[in-house]
Amino acid sequence: MMDFLNSFKSLVKVEQIRTDNNVFRLHYKLTVIMLIVFSILLTSKQYFGDPIKCKVEEDKEIIETFCWIHGTYIRRDTLSGKSGYIPGLGPDHRDVRPWMRDPDGKIIWQKYYQWVCIVFCFQALLFYLPRYLWKTWEGGRLRLLVSDLNTPLVNASWNPTTKTQMIQYIINGKYFHTLYAIRYVVCEILNLVNVILQIFLIDTFLGGQFALYGFKVFANGDINAMNEVFPKLTKCQWRFSGPSGTEVNRDALCILPLNILNEKLFIVLWFWLFFLSGVTFLSLIYRFVVVCVPKLRVYLLMAQARFIGSKQATCIIKKFSYGDFFVLYHVGKNVNPIVFRELVLGIYETLKEKNPYVYPGNEVNTI
Repeated sequence: MMDFLNSFKSLVKVEQIRTDNNVFRLHYKLTVIMLIVFSILLTSKQYFGDPIKCKVEEDKEIIETFCWIHGTYIRRDTLSGKSGYIPGLGPDHRDVRPWMRDPDGKIIWQKYYQWVCIVFCFQALLFYLPRYLWKTWEGGRLRLLVSDLNTPLVNASWNPTTKTQMIQYIINGKYFHTLYAIRYVVCEILNLVNVILQIFLIDTFLGGQFALYGFKVFANGDINAMNEVFPKLTKCQWRFSGPSGTEVNRDALCILPLNILNEKLFIVLWFWLFFLSGVTFLSLIYRFVVVCVPKLRVYLLMAQARFIGSKQATCIIKKFSYGDFFVLYHVGKNVNPIVFRELVLGIYETLKEKNPYVYPGNEVNTI
């Protein structure tokens, strides 16, 4: 297990150059690692044994393989335990097969059982997809822009030539900056769409029993909800033709050990996906407000570039598009604060030289 966790160093390590925010990283770092760890746990036979065990007198391996492939079932009408039978079990006086209709809705099939680990890996891939897309679109541009400027001490790479080049790049890159910001917002929207689709995907995968799973277990105190979705004792019918040609019916009692783990993993996943969807939605609302309210961008720039005056920040925001501000703000997140303050003041001075009547005064708060 430790060898497996060591392979995730590239995901959990702190990146020196950050091109996204904390909410974005929750999707492609924490969620991806969590889902892959879940998948590995479910395939670790040394911890939980064989995934299915059936009580039969003969042909044990064949029947277990059949039940593993075609699925097991429980009876909904005996889940309360008031019928006198073990919850979920009971005698069946009719043919019960996974491909037959159940008009009374009394049978709950466990057809998901063997696919859970694969679905977790597929989910991890979907959660990483927006990150891959953003990384491709971003193309390491920010890393090249702030290279060697994120050290605690200002080094020799920050000189008048570098400062002038960076100022000219930020001022003159309007089209590229707007496209840069739009692509990032598209990836944020994909994160929200993905996490919502994941909830519907798992709900369909579990037969419509995931969307309200957490509410049933905790809000209503319905412990039977776990046994209904992830039963440990199930039934399986094995039918075949005997030597004389007559049909022989075997009713097997099967144990699903991994459901002890599945019920915990899915309740954690339920809370996490709903939390993540809420946080991502709020993050998009915040993004929308920042785009629509230039005054807020003024305060954000003043907070990022410490000790600059509100007049300087206001003049820059009035001239800059949201894309320009987006690039400048991300530069500020990745460079030394002293470097960023000098950069912002240099941008203000350059804009003032081009438009002396629009940018009067040069008030700067002193430290």
